[in-house]
Amino acid sequence: MPVLHFILGPAVGAIIGGLTNKVAIRMLFRPHRAIYIGRFHVPFTPGIIPKEKPRIAAAIGDAVGNELLNSDVLSQTLLSDEMYAKISNSVNSLVDRMMVDPTPLRDVIARYAAPEETDRLLSQMQTDLVQTLCLKLSDKAIGDHVASLAIDHIMNRLSQNFMGRIGASALDLVRNSVQHFLADNINQLLQQNSQPMLQSWVSTETQHLLDTPLCRLCQHHQPQLRQLAGMVVNIYKQVVQDNLPRMLQTLDLQRIVQDRINDMDMQQTEQLILTIMKKELRALVWFGVLLGFLMGFITNIL
Repeated sequence: MPVLHFILGPAVGAIIGGLTNKVAIRMLFRPHRAIYIGRFHVPFTPGIIPKEKPRIAAAIGDAVGNELLNSDVLSQTLLSDEMYAKISNSVNSLVDRMMVDPTPLRDVIARYAAPEETDRLLSQMQTDLVQTLCLKLSDKAIGDHVASLAIDHIMNRLSQNFMGRIGASALDLVRNSVQHFLADNINQLLQQNSQPMLQSWVSTETQHLLDTPLCRLCQHHQPQLRQLAGMVVNIYKQVVQDNLPRMLQTLDLQRIVQDRINDMDMQQTEQLILTIMKKELRALVWFGVLLGFLMGFITNIL
C-alpha cells in the first residue's frame, strides 16, 4: 500500500500537470467568441488570442514594418553584391538564349502582347514615323540645299576640261536663278510623293524587321547586348536607392500585415500557429507532465 501511494502521487501529479498545460494551450485559442449565459459573460471567453487579435495584429505589423522589413534591412539585401550578381547572371543568361533563338521577332512580340494590340501599336508607330518624316521633308530648306549641292556637283564636273570651265562660268552667272528653279521643283516633288513613298518604305522595312530571326538581330548588336547586364544593374541600383523609402511608405507593409491577420478566420489562425509551434507546444505539455510528476514526488517525500 505505501508503495502504491508513493507511485500514485507522482502519477496523478504528472496527469494533472500535462492536462493543465494542454487546457491552457487550448484556452489560448478557444472559444473563438465570447459566451454569455443570459446577461452573464462567462469568464475567459473568448480565448486570449481571439480577444487580443487586433492588438496582436498591430504588434506583428509594427514589428514587420519597422524592424524586420524596414528600409535599411531591405536596402542591405536589395543592394548587396549577391543581388547584383543574380541580376547580372539573369541578364547574361537571357542574352545567351537570345543569341541562338531562331524565332522571328514577330513571334517573340506575340509571346508578350496580343496580335491585335501589336498590330495597332505598329500601325500607329508607322503612321507617326511617316508624318514626322513628311514634316521634315516639307521644309523648303531641303530643296535649296539639294539644289545647291546639285549645282556644285555639275560645276565641278564641268571644270575638268576647257569647254567645261566655260560652261561652268556661264552656269555660275545664272546660279541663283537655276538654284531657285531646282529648289522649287524638288520641294514640289517631295510634297507630292514623299508620303506614299515613305509609307511604302516604312511598311516594307517593318515587315522585314518582324520576319527577321531574333538571333540575327542580336548578333548584329552583340557588343551592346554584352554591356546590357551592367546597364541593368546600374539602373536597378539607382531605382532602389532613389525610390525604396517612398515605395515602402506607399506599400505600407505594417498595414498589410495587420489587415491580413485581422482578416484571417480564427480557425485558420489557430491552425497556422499550431502548425508552426507544434513541436514547442508539445514540449510544453510534456514539461507540465514532468513538473507535475516532480511535485507529486516531492509531496510524497515531505
